[in-house]
Amino acid sequence: MAATLAESAELASYPPFARRVQAAVSVAAKDVGSEADDPNNPTRTQLRRALATNVFANPDDYGARFAWAVATNPVITLASTDNDVQFTVNSVWDTIAGAPAPPA
Repeated sequence: MAATLAESAELASYPPFARRVQAAVSVAAKDVGSEADDPNNPTRTQLRRALATNVFANPDDYGARFAWAVATNPVITLASTDNDVQFTVNSVWDTIAGAPAPPA
């Protein structure tokens, strides 16, 4: 467990970890790009898709941004599975996109 801020920073800055996160971000961007429109929250749809487009335009930049968000999850470590990394990327997508929460 990345129990301290220093450990989270080390993890986020570790190139092999950042590359794994970048790959997960690309998977998420591909998936978001093919999502159906949300008629109840069109702003959310627009912001999520804009992030997907930006990810493919500048993958290194967004890989680093997401690496920081993923590394601050206390259960994520270098030994985390790809599924855990992907789940965490997916869970922070709206936050990084600045998208409002989906309707309850």
